[in-house]
Amino acid sequence: MSSFTERYHELTKYRPETIDKLGTVHWEEQPEPFKDVSPGKKIDLIPHLKPLFSDIEIAPDPTLPWLRDEALPALTRLLYFTLGLTARMSSDGGPDLFLRAAPSAGGLYPTEVYVAVKDFPDLPSGLYHYHSQKSALIPVWEGDFFADLQYHFLNHPVVAESRCMVLFTGMYGRSAWRYKERAYRRILLDTGHAAGNLLEMAESLGLDAAVLGGFYDGGIDELLFLTRKEEFPLLGIALGPHGSLSKVEGQVPSAPPNEAAKLVDVNDPMQVQQNTCERLYAALPLRSIVTTLPSSIHFDIGGFNPQAVILQRRSTRKFNGGSILLKEAEDMLRFAFRSDGSDWQLAPGKMGLHLVVFAVEGKEPGIYDLDPETLDWNMKREGDFREDLRGIGLGQDLPAQCSFALIHTADMAGLVSTYGDRGYRYACMDAGQTGERIQLWAVHRGFGSSGIGGYYDDWANELLNLPLTHGILYLTVVGVPEE
Repeated sequence: MSSFTERYHELTKYRPETIDKLGTVHWEEQPEPFKDVSPGKKIDLIPHLKPLFSDIEIAPDPTLPWLRDEALPALTRLLYFTLGLTARMSSDGGPDLFLRAAPSAGGLYPTEVYVAVKDFPDLPSGLYHYHSQKSALIPVWEGDFFADLQYHFLNHPVVAESRCMVLFTGMYGRSAWRYKERAYRRILLDTGHAAGNLLEMAESLGLDAAVLGGFYDGGIDELLFLTRKEEFPLLGIALGPHGSLSKVEGQVPSAPPNEAAKLVDVNDPMQVQQNTCERLYAALPLRSIVTTLPSSIHFDIGGFNPQAVILQRRSTRKFNGGSILLKEAEDMLRFAFRSDGSDWQLAPGKMGLHLVVFAVEGKEPGIYDLDPETLDWNMKREGDFREDLRGIGLGQDLPAQCSFALIHTADMAGLVSTYGDRGYRYACMDAGQTGERIQLWAVHRGFGSSGIGGYYDDWANELLNLPLTHGILYLTVVGVPEE
């Protein structure tokens, strides 16, 4: 294998003959789901949250001056519907489970959110941590750090144009406690879910959003006081009023894989080594931006109100096996892959898309390739593959009960050739965003959806007739939920 990414993905595959050797999950050792914060200064967002719930069914007015004169009215909405606390569930004898706006594997929520702001009268310039349990902004630094951010984000013009940036990080421990070395995959998917929510909310407010995957990781570590082998930066999204931000024309690749592999500490956990290979280093030459074009898929979202849908959204636990109309399935895909709004994909064109169809009226059951440019369905194999998908999904009934499943894949060698090891980060977050967008439209239309990040990788390759060099990144299942 020519890259660490290919090795990492191969060694974190689930296989029927080895899955029992992953070790026991010790539930009493589950890490805390929220970061510790000092009992010092905080910006309470609850006063700005309360008015939302009196008219949650009314979509926000995009003509209002969001992020022009004030920060907190917009930021409260954006952050809450990105990863805010939406429910609290009691459990017998165990700790309460806090559910948040975006889905997370096992309800572990390894993604953290930070915000940088400047020059707002209602919020001092600074770097803040968003604490979802407290619905508050906790100061990390006071002052204007946008010059630092512009340097760390490789002098991209949108940083200087923006007065607000959202930064996403991941925490190994929260997910690795349960998912071991495969945790990094889950963290990237979960971060994609949260970013998907943020971008939907930004669009509903009429804001510009610029997705930035290229930055000096170590510089963000220092700004946010991150301990690199515990918490790590993943993504930045600049926000501003409509018409204020330049377009992002592509993302930056990491160092060539043979150079990146030299930076690895072999004593680190494998997922830390993977992150090491993905990082951009100020001491290494930067590679040219991979320029990409947005898709030409347009879709009228009509009365879609993301804040109402996000509150309703829960990952479906059981489908009834019912069918859905072809137009409904096509609309879900058009919504997910639409080019309207921000250019959300980090590695467009690098994800393979495959549909396993069981009950879509107007389509025969079978396996289809989905053309990412046109969303045409091209049949590969006819037949009912429910038992295969049940097996691939670790024996769960859920994938066998769905109406259709979307399987996200990537040619690993091709991905790394274009973006270096950082391409794995980009592609997995794209898969997470896609899955979340499908789930939001499914809920909006009265259907159910769920993401599956645990599956027998090679069995899925066999089902899709793909070489093992193509990585299986994610499964998104859609269907009629059991009442």
